[in-house]
Amino acid sequence: MRIQLALFANLLPYLPEAGPDEQSGSAHARAMDLPDGSTVGQVVAHLGIPDGPRVVFVNGRHAPDDHVLAEGDRLAIFPPVAGG
Repeated sequence: MRIQLALFANLLPYLPEAGPDEQSGSAHARAMDLPDGSTVGQVVAHLGIPDGPRVVFVNGRHAPDDHVLAEGDRLAIFPPVAGG
């Protein structure tokens, strides 16, 4: 299955390189092919993102690491943010 992956801020270095057939529409997003039944946590581990706090959205909704991804999902991962 194919999903859209977007990483932000200090997680950007973990974004896979764009494939030869991929349009460079966004500097922080890529298409990613995964086995059916893959979870958010499996993607995080595959990318080598260090364990720690993060904010995860699938299709604009908060998602835990055990969320099973589906064809066409948009997975966005952010580091924790604070401000004032």
